[in-house]
Amino acid sequence: MTVKPNMRTLLKVITVLLAFVSASCFLLKTDERIDVVIAATDLAAGKKITEQDITITAIPVSGFTKDMPRKSSQVVGHTTKVSISRGQQILISNLE
Repeated sequence: MTVKPNMRTLLKVITVLLAFVSASCFLLKTDERIDVVIAATDLAAGKKITEQDITITAIPVSGFTKDMPRKSSQVVGHTTKVSISRGQQILISNLE
């Protein structure tokens, strides 16, 4: 089967457009954000965490790990193993 030159050009244009749309979709997904728990105050090692000690903030999905709690209920009542600075993400592995 032979393809006419005009048809080849049209196929090239369609291929480039599909590549552009695919790349755009990928870039849009990287802007997705997810809520995580961070320290609202400086927390000393051995501190039992209360609701007042934490806040929720959104981070890019690309920076999320399974060690990051997403809900306050995952950290409130737990004790810190290490000191955690205000604004720092709280990691489940740093809690008892």
